[in-house]
This record gives sequence, C-alpha cells and structure tokens, in this order.
Amino acid sequence: MVHLLPQDRFIIQTPDALQAVIARLEAHVETPKAFRWSYRRNNAPYEGSVSEAGFSMHRIPQGRNSFIPQIKGRFETPARGTVVHISMKLHPFVMSFLVMWFLAFYSGALAIGLSGEVANSEALLILGLPLFVLFIFWMSFWFEVERSRKDLLNIIGGQVTRH
Repeated sequence: MVHLLPQDRFIIQTPDALQAVIARLEAHVETPKAFRWSYRRNNAPYEGSVSEAGFSMHRIPQGRNSFIPQIKGRFETPARGTVVHISMKLHPFVMSFLVMWFLAFYSGALAIGLSGEVANSEALLILGLPLFVLFIFWMSFWFEVERSRKDLLNIIGGQVTRH
C-alpha cells in the first residue's frame, strides 16, 4: 500500500537474535563520509550508523538522487527473535525545497491567472505542470522506498508486517 505523503512504516520480524541482525546490518552499512566523489563497487550499499537500540541510514546513490529515503529503525527483542520497526521519510531539506518551489510557482501562477492575460487552456497547463512534476517526484521516492524495503528484508531476513 502506497501513501500519499512521502513516508512509510513497516515492521520486520525475524527469529534471529538481535546480535545477528546487527551484524548483518553492519556488513551492509558504512560510516558516512563528508565527501563521496564517486560510487565505487567496494562501498557498502548504505551509509549510516547501527547500534543496539536501532539504526539510521540511507542508500548510497550511484549519482545524484534526492529521493532516497532516510531510513530509521529501532529494535525490540521479545522472548524469541527480533522485531525491527522501520520508518522511511524524504529528507527534510528536499521536502522543504519542494514545498517552497510549489508555493513560489503557484503564487506566480495565481498572479498571472488573476490578471486575465492567459487563456483557459494555458491556465490549465500552468496549473497542471507542477502537479505532473510532483507526480514524477512522488514516483521516484516510492521506487526508492520499495528498493530499500527489499534490501532490508534481504539483509535482516524474516517477514514484513505493516503498521
């Protein structure tokens, strides 16, 4: 199920002990670097941090990709196995940029529309273009969420359940 807002939550339940889950995550997560000049094959697929309480990470892109979700997880250790609560969100800077871009675009479009200088068909185009751009951005984010969800399921093991 895909949500309208760029965020997702789910749970992975695994019969494995917490230390095994942490070890598997650490094998796929490297320490963040201030500057990453290029994607190298010897990099881990994710960067971030893993601890006994949980993790915070994101996929290392092969180029520029602003729509990679910021992934946070926390661990629960019931009597048997491990439960991992995971949330994925769009980076706050990217979300702020999108909101500001839409506000600026639509305030300009509103001014043009109210001036009466534009035909109805042109006004629909002006109003529809940002919605089309938003749809493309939205699809890019959800593509990355599904990719990261599959990766996490393969890394952690177990079964996914929804919130």
